[in-house]
Amino acid sequence: MFESTRSMNCFVCGKEKQDFEVWSNKLVIGITYDSDFQNNDVISNMSDEDIICHHCIIGIQKNVKDNLGSKNNFR
Repeated sequence: MFESTRSMNCFVCGKEKQDFEVWSNKLVIGITYDSDFQNNDVISNMSDEDIICHHCIIGIQKNVKDNLGSKNNFR
């Protein structure tokens, strides 16, 4: 028998996820060229073993975008 997926806990929300629902630190850093996203406290504190779920990635992206938007409004 094959074990098709393995369960993991998200670094941010702690919820158990399947392997197709998560991103590893190396994928997160490698897939984006957005330095503001990469410098986010949560992302920069991930270890090589940590994983983060897609839902949390989307939330972080939204927060980074919102923070950049509010900084641009003060220029």
